[in-house]
Amino acid sequence: MQALHRLALPLASLTALGLLASDLYLPAIPVMAAELGASIPSAQATMALFMAALALSQLAWGWAADHFGDRRTIMAGTVLLGGGSLVCAMAPGIDWMLAGRLLQGLGAGAATVAVPALIRRRFNEANAVKALAMVAMAESTIPAVGPVAGAAIVLYADWRTTFWLIAAMSLLLLPLVARIVGRAPAPASAHPAATPAQRGYAPLLRNRRYLRYALSYALMFGALLMYVASAPVLVTHALGLGIEAFAILQICGVLAFMLGASAAVRLVKRLGQQWLVRSGTLLQFLAGAGLMGMAVAGLAGTRGLVALAVLAALFCGGLGLRGPATMGGALHAAGDDAGKGAGLLMFLAFACVAGATQLVAPFLHYGLLPLGALLFAMVSASALLLPR
Repeated sequence: MQALHRLALPLASLTALGLLASDLYLPAIPVMAAELGASIPSAQATMALFMAALALSQLAWGWAADHFGDRRTIMAGTVLLGGGSLVCAMAPGIDWMLAGRLLQGLGAGAATVAVPALIRRRFNEANAVKALAMVAMAESTIPAVGPVAGAAIVLYADWRTTFWLIAAMSLLLLPLVARIVGRAPAPASAHPAATPAQRGYAPLLRNRRYLRYALSYALMFGALLMYVASAPVLVTHALGLGIEAFAILQICGVLAFMLGASAAVRLVKRLGQQWLVRSGTLLQFLAGAGLMGMAVAGLAGTRGLVALAVLAALFCGGLGLRGPATMGGALHAAGDDAGKGAGLLMFLAFACVAGATQLVAPFLHYGLLPLGALLFAMVSASALLLPR
């Protein structure tokens, strides 16, 4: 257990840093746009470009983790993240800012792939679930803490400070992670005898057990971020409340996720991965059904907010329980291709986020029912895909 904590906690810090780079600067966008002489759409494009680079980099980093090793992949990604942050911090105009955000997104993508792959290679299946849950708990705090910290920075310092901080933290984490990760044995696909097929994604695409776990995880992840992306519109239009209600929902969701992930760490060896997956799925079913019931009942105002907060806690708590176990199952099924397995899994997850968010967007003015129906359908499909 001590070895697990020594490795998992610094790696959790590394993945959390990549997520922090995505939204620490969000409160500064209007100020940044004014100083750089950019339009608000151009400034907003800095976020879109970061997410696009993060998504598209997953397959490349997955191949790199299996070909060059997890340590080199993590180091390269951290250098790119820090370098991109420096470009943003010193950007004289919006073009340089966009270039820096592109580098940041590419660099942040390395940790989301190489960290799960490294955990899978270092630990047995049960301990891998524990380590993945620890990483997930660190990651879950960023959506709540990042914008708040960014707002404080904008109030008391220049907006460029947010990027200087990311660059400094990258520099500080680099030697720490390098020492703790150490030099792992070369991945099997890096061996000279490996065939071209073994170095590509074809074996994973033929691996039905891996694909079922990966697609199940992607649908679950997509359902979560679809809800998060839609919630600001829903609380203002469907519930008739101010945007501060969204912050309350975020806090409830993050706390519930951390509680679920903490329970997964404690219970995985005693009750097994399948119990975690089934229990988490049941909670998510209840959340989806409750959301549709809430829409039919027409709950709004404070009562609607309380009901939605309970449902958000159910869904996120279920994700905390089953998320690490589902990802662990996919990486275990990937075998020696754990790096590419993590890369393909996260690529599918980000693709699912984009598709679900776009699919539900035209129907948000109808209230909670379309979101609840799509969320329930995605959770149902996610459950059906799980290997028996």
